[in-house]
Amino acid sequence: MLTIEDLQESGLKIAVDKTGFCYGQDAVLLARFTKLARGSTLLDLGCGCGILSILLQSRFSARVTAVDVQPRPCELLEESARRNGQPIRVLCADLRALYPAPGCEAFDTAVCNPPYHRTGTRSPNAARRVSTHQDACDIAEVARCAARMLKNGGRLTLCYPAPALAACFAALVNEGLAPKRLQLVCAAGKPPYLALIEARKGGGEGLLFEDTIVL
Repeated sequence: MLTIEDLQESGLKIAVDKTGFCYGQDAVLLARFTKLARGSTLLDLGCGCGILSILLQSRFSARVTAVDVQPRPCELLEESARRNGQPIRVLCADLRALYPAPGCEAFDTAVCNPPYHRTGTRSPNAARRVSTHQDACDIAEVARCAARMLKNGGRLTLCYPAPALAACFAALVNEGLAPKRLQLVCAAGKPPYLALIEARKGGGEGLLFEDTIVL
């Protein structure tokens, strides 16, 4: 069922379908972590209902292309963009089959809140299952797509479970995406549960650790 929510920022609205997976705190934290040059090109991989696209387009006047494999989230983002008056291009496509179009400029930045889970209980709801489990793509495929679509020196920002950070870094480095910025997220008195990561295509050594976010 379609619901319109107020994002409490610059009058922005977002269309969500509560019968599927909407968005969570991880995506909001990733939007805060992501830094863009004004007017730069942004590729939102696995956009879902589009929370990242909406916030980052508004904050940085980014030229956004958003991609999701499921038709319903694409419809929701198109509705949000219409209501907000935002020029967001939405593609219903599998990121594993996404390649640069001939003659088109490579992207400055890509952003992704990927599905995290390989195992564990899978939701009987197909939309929620694709959003949470690595059935449609995994971190290696996200990194491979970003490497194809980014210009040299372009950046990928993403969030990933902190306990699986080694696997995430390995996937990034394997595709020539050097981790350059890291911020961990934890609950008070608990170990970090989430990592916010920025990687640069063709980047060298050197990793900046930002202050841990304590929720």
